[in-house]
Amino acid sequence: MRARSIAGVVLMVPMAMSLGCRARDTTPTPRRFHHESGIVFDTPPGWTLHDASASFDGGSIIAVLGTQPVDPRCGTRHVDINCYNERALEPGTIAVVVGTGSFRGGTIFDDRTSGPLEIGRERVEIDGLPAIVYRYGPGGYHGQDEGLGWQIAFPKSVLRVYGIEARLRGPGVERMRAQLDALIASLRFDGVAPPVSREPGDADAVVETALGELDRRMRRAYVARPEHVSWYACFPGTAGTLARRVVTLGPGGPLAAPREIACRFTVAPEGSRFWRATLDVDDGAYAETMWLASDGTIAGTRASGTPPS
Repeated sequence: MRARSIAGVVLMVPMAMSLGCRARDTTPTPRRFHHESGIVFDTPPGWTLHDASASFDGGSIIAVLGTQPVDPRCGTRHVDINCYNERALEPGTIAVVVGTGSFRGGTIFDDRTSGPLEIGRERVEIDGLPAIVYRYGPGGYHGQDEGLGWQIAFPKSVLRVYGIEARLRGPGVERMRAQLDALIASLRFDGVAPPVSREPGDADAVVETALGELDRRMRRAYVARPEHVSWYACFPGTAGTLARRVVTLGPGGPLAAPREIACRFTVAPEGSRFWRATLDVDDGAYAETMWLASDGTIAGTRASGTPPS
């Protein structure tokens, strides 16, 4: 180290050659974003990220990010999403909106009709969770050259999703798409259950755990009548096995009178993180489909037919 004096101030100047110092790496690094809803991703270098927290029926907006300028009237620390969406894309920019949504009774596994400008879709898994990738063509209000969208199931719900929507306008679409791909590759989610086990008996055990919880919930609602037997208590411990039992609580609550029902269930994996179990009553007169995480957490239900009454 060599001392150098400037205006009476002594500076210690490093001697790179003699000490073997290396030039500092000035490559920009992504910034990690972790939202309380459980979504985590890396913001690409050169992108800005703004809080855009807003709730609506069935979902929410979390953040807006990208290289598209934000009009100051839309906010600085917090961006108003309606104001943000009023502005068309500037040339050579990308605009990304992150939020949550729900299917209003549907699931991530259901098929849906195509939306405006949609030119294709693909089912994938992201961090082990079922997801859908949407591809959109040019045009629209914002003047995009192309658009991409992702819906990713919550770790413990197939009824709710994280949503990511991206609009790109050239020049530089390929570079921006590569940055977007890096963001998607960095996605992680809090609370993702382990993959479902394919060992014999494990699926039955997961269904038994869920049925036990559903039975307890139903009987707690009628704690003044401990003698009640819920329809969930009918199902045997093995898939495909038929059982019969007299029950007093049906899917809609207390039955008009005790009655015997016939019940069985089937179960199969759906994706790598969920089981799909179907509870069948009286040879299909009534059925309830449950999606279960590998730990038995109930991730969604759907009913069809006429329940016992």
